[in-house]
Amino acid sequence: MLKVLIIDDEPYVREGLKHIINWRENGFEICGEAADGDEGYSKVLELKPDIILIDIQMPGKLGLDIIKGAKESGIKGKFIVISGYSNFEYAQKAITYGVKEYLLKPIDEDELLEIALKLRKEIEEEKKSKERLEKNKIALRQYVLTQLILRKDVNEYEDIKNSLNTSSFQVALISNSSNQNNFDNIVKIEEIILNSINEKENIDIIKLGDRLALVIRNINVNYTHKLLTNVKLSLDKNLVGNNFIALGEDVNDIEDIYRSYRSAKNLTNNKFLFSNSAIASNLLVEKENIDLNLDEKKILNKIITYTEIGQKDKLNENLNILEKLIRAKGFREDEIKVTITRTLLDFKEKIKQDYKLKEESLRIEEKIIDKIYLEENLKGVIEVLSKGLSSISKEISTSSNNSSIKRVVKYVEKNYYKDLKLENLAEIFNYNSAYLGKIFKSYTGESFNTYLDKIRIEEGKKLLVEENLKVYEVCERIGYKNIDYFHSKFKKYVGISPLNYKKQKEM
Repeated sequence: MLKVLIIDDEPYVREGLKHIINWRENGFEICGEAADGDEGYSKVLELKPDIILIDIQMPGKLGLDIIKGAKESGIKGKFIVISGYSNFEYAQKAITYGVKEYLLKPIDEDELLEIALKLRKEIEEEKKSKERLEKNKIALRQYVLTQLILRKDVNEYEDIKNSLNTSSFQVALISNSSNQNNFDNIVKIEEIILNSINEKENIDIIKLGDRLALVIRNINVNYTHKLLTNVKLSLDKNLVGNNFIALGEDVNDIEDIYRSYRSAKNLTNNKFLFSNSAIASNLLVEKENIDLNLDEKKILNKIITYTEIGQKDKLNENLNILEKLIRAKGFREDEIKVTITRTLLDFKEKIKQDYKLKEESLRIEEKIIDKIYLEENLKGVIEVLSKGLSSISKEISTSSNNSSIKRVVKYVEKNYYKDLKLENLAEIFNYNSAYLGKIFKSYTGESFNTYLDKIRIEEGKKLLVEENLKVYEVCERIGYKNIDYFHSKFKKYVGISPLNYKKQKEM
């Protein structure tokens, strides 16, 4: 419906104009009326009507002053002048202000309806023309942005580029896992995005292959995250499949917009690391504050150790560190899954030899590996590991004596070949090192170092004879780093050198 405002100081004229024709039936509605020039001018500015029926002579502002002021204020409404005076000068001035219709009282209803319908057609054509112009303008702007993102030349569109050069730019890439390359799907995503954002004048949606890019201009970071979170919620609600949004870095020059796109693309290519997040961005990684010098394999070994000794808090703490480290280093999905799988398979072989577990218990690790390869994001992999390793830890705990000091001794017996120190064991098992040394000796009858040496020497004797290994090979296998030190320890507990022991047994 087009809005019609009536301005006349005579009440019966206003009432007559409201009913002289069936406005609603012809696509109009009376949006208001005014009894003098001052009130009329205020309502023109407030209501912004499409058609204004206005008298020339009124108290307050004159009709021509209202028309002139409205045009200068940018009001696009069409004025129909209604007057009881056939004054050529008035009509001439009205024409200079853009008024095309001048009716004399009393008003002929057929003439008024004809003029109203003609103006309605004119207004509709102007709106269509404006929409076409705006669409062309948007399409041209989006073309220029696309070329800049792809680092292509836009010299012939310098004026458009200059009009875009605001204070900040960010590119967000949106992808959906279901029917990604389907054109209808991309159109639907675009429609959902448009319905979920309010800042349309500062956002352009660009199609880049099977993804949609949002170019966000001059919006602060916090509001950008809020806006994109709303987009993600709308996509999740209305689309099948996983929706992923990657936000590129913030740049201050339109010439650098490709950098924002490149960082968003890199995040999208690594979405396995981030797809559990509402919005993936480099800020997410920076906030995690992880030491990049950490070795993920060492962290995995710690995880296995804490699984074996049943330290659930330490296990989950190191799983959290592993997740952050993998994300910060940007590992590929296949690298992550292969590394974790190898560690689990090695662990399976270890607990198979060290603990008398049922076959069903040993299959827990196979189930963990199967689930890991089904997971679509890093968070899911870590959750599978956490649950699975907790189950393995319970099985190991059930097969061992639950006494804390017995578990320490059991751990030493099964891991004698590692670089074991009392201080490290105290940290692993949450003991004071001096206290652990005291209760260890009380339980075993020997100091920690003596007990460890005896286990190593006994194992070394077996390796020398049963596996026919060389002395230096045995030294490495049982955990000694220095062969001279191994010699001295062997002679201390056996009475002869490793080589002579081997020769005696062979004879």
